Amino acid sequence: NDQIEANQAMRDWYLANFPSWKEDPETNIVTDSLDTSAAPDENKGETEITTNPHAITLPPSLTQRNIRPLVAYLRDSTNEAGTRNCDRLRNPTTPNSDDYFPLIPGILHGSDPTSDILSIHPDSKLLVKTPWFEIQRELDRYASGRNGSFENRVYALTIYPSKDAHVGYHRSVRTLTKDDTTYHLNEETMEVTEIPPTPPQVLPDRTPLMENVLVIPSDLQLHPVAHSALCVNFIRYHPDKPIKIPIRTVNEEESPAMKRGGFIAFVNTFVECLVEEGGVIPERIELECSGLRQKDVVRRERLIIPEGVRFHPRVRDDFLVGTVFGAKGGGGADGDAGEEEAKK
Repeated sequence: NDQIEANQAMRDWYLANFPSWKEDPETNIVTDSLDTSAAPDENKGETEITTNPHAITLPPSLTQRNIRPLVAYLRDSTNEAGTRNCDRLRNPTTPNSDDYFPLIPGILHGSDPTSDILSIHPDSKLLVKTPWFEIQRELDRYASGRNGSFENRVYALTIYPSKDAHVGYHRSVRTLTKDDTTYHLNEETMEVTEIPPTPPQVLPDRTPLMENVLVIPSDLQLHPVAHSALCVNFIRYHPDKPIKIPIRTVNEEESPAMKRGGFIAFVNTFVECLVEEGGVIPERIELECSGLRQKDVVRRERLIIPEGVRFHPRVRDDFLVGTVFGAKGGGGADGDAGEEEAKK
């Protein structure tokens, strides 16, 4: 009140906007402690929902086993086989259109005794094509090569006919809980035109030829510069088939050598294992590093095998994982003692 009485401009503003401010100043005068709890939230009720009605949903019996879905299509042996035809699949002629749909060629092969499929039969080999972004999604998540695990995971592959290959089945639909109508103003006539939202593309339902086929990606070929997938095959998986699982170190801080900058020079970064039927397929096999010193040789006994997993008979008791080396110039009492023990 004192500021308003001393400032003519403030008095004029309050008189113009709040004519009754003199009668009830506590209600009309704006203070620093303005209560905004009752202010309307402009964004309330504008929740964005992104869904894909055609997404593959795996049964709990597969998701609990650490198995992820993949989608592929049959490949026409007449028009989609050979180098040039496969290049057309990878690089469609309209890269900037909404229907741009690159497909990666490959083969589904291998035996599956549980389904009476033998690799010696010609019918066991199927030409398939996988959407590029399906593979790239998994590569971004698990990577490939020496330190990756994309080619060491089990996927549930669903295969559709070649004619059903359309990017719309893989595109997410964005919807808002508010009115998504837009308006256009014609500056010459000052007329406002209402533009309704674009209706989502409606695609017919499709029926898979093969559903939830357990496979392991193999023979992945990447572009030498762009590192995008050029080819990927799939091998059928069954409980009696060995799978190479990556090895990852744990408890490095408990190692006198590794906590000073030492490292393990790996000879084998994967180990072949067998997973019992219905068991969880691990993403990694942990390597216990507690107590490791320089020049120590790491073998199979330091690998921690989870329940339901066992080593393949090809993995011998003296299976070599790697050797511990220390950082240059590092060491100390523990490191020197480790070197003396190694010499003995």
